Amino acid sequence: MKKVAVLISHIPNPRILKRIKAVENDFNVTLIYWDRGQLEKEAFEINPQHKVIKKNIKAPQGKPTKRLIPLVKYMITVLATLKYEKPDIIHAANLDMLYIASLYKKIFNNNSKIIYEVADLPKYTFIKKANSLKTILAKLLQKIEKRLTSSISKIILTSPYFWKEYFSEFIEADKYLFIPNAPTKKLFNNYEKKQQGSFTIGFIGSVRYIEQLKMLIDVVEEVDKTMKVFIAGSGPHYNEIKDYSKDKEFVEIYGPYNYEKEIVSLYEKIDCTYAVYNTKLNNVKIALPNRLYESLICEIPIIGTKETVLGNFIEQYEIGSNINEDKEELKDVLLKLINSHELVGLYQKNCRRIKSDYYYEQNSEKLLNEYIKLTI
Repeated sequence: MKKVAVLISHIPNPRILKRIKAVENDFNVTLIYWDRGQLEKEAFEINPQHKVIKKNIKAPQGKPTKRLIPLVKYMITVLATLKYEKPDIIHAANLDMLYIASLYKKIFNNNSKIIYEVADLPKYTFIKKANSLKTILAKLLQKIEKRLTSSISKIILTSPYFWKEYFSEFIEADKYLFIPNAPTKKLFNNYEKKQQGSFTIGFIGSVRYIEQLKMLIDVVEEVDKTMKVFIAGSGPHYNEIKDYSKDKEFVEIYGPYNYEKEIVSLYEKIDCTYAVYNTKLNNVKIALPNRLYESLICEIPIIGTKETVLGNFIEQYEIGSNINEDKEELKDVLLKLINSHELVGLYQKNCRRIKSDYYYEQNSEKLLNEYIKLTI
């Protein structure tokens, strides 16, 4: 049986675990991941037959320059591991892991195949001109990425707009594979919709976009404290939002969770999904996050942001409401949702109408076929 090494720079998330599940019956899988020593960690479930290699190297979160030395340490130890494992395919998530995979291919095994996966477009991809130190570094990263991707066999993107915005300029179209970050139907088979209790707005996933989360909490506090705010997950702003919510009884901070075991029960706690992000970040404007698809199949209305791809999706299919990053607009939307059962019912009906198109299963077979093609 052919061997696959999945190479990531973080605790395995649901997206990566779904990639592994898609191919695990046809390939021997080795998962190599970086534990940076963060206090708040999300547990994960994986087939015990897989080899899981954790690299414990402390590194700060959200500080790329201070992560360089730990990254070099990680790179050295991972290269030694890959040399021992001798994978036929390396599935590398993000540019730093692509660099390691490319080094391995160049130095140790030119016949190995590289699958490059990008879940979010980093800031450097949006820089068009070099006129400062930061933009010069960004253009350098673009140049490095263009050179490294010349040796990949496939690129996986979670939004087609990543392809249109950036990668289509330097990667052949036949190497591009769009796989949305959608949930598996099997996992959500036992989901039961929330039927009673206070109207609850949920943010489930990586805890970031701190100002937008604070805005939600402030608006609920002003409008109606009988409403609830439910925030589940860890991330760069977890501790800050936890402190901000202290002594606010209408806010529940659930914390880190095990996706496979808990994600369904988390969505059973909420009536509406909050997906208002910082649109100053270019990536946010063109991303299609997993909470879109999870909310869709759970038939839960979504509050999104205007003039984003996510907002356009919400508007096109009428599955929720969009706002600017504005307290008054958010207040109006929340009041409409809690006062109009007809409006909520319409959004739920529209989710039900299209949700069958957005399960992961149909894409897992597509991914497996691509893996098989690379090893024939």
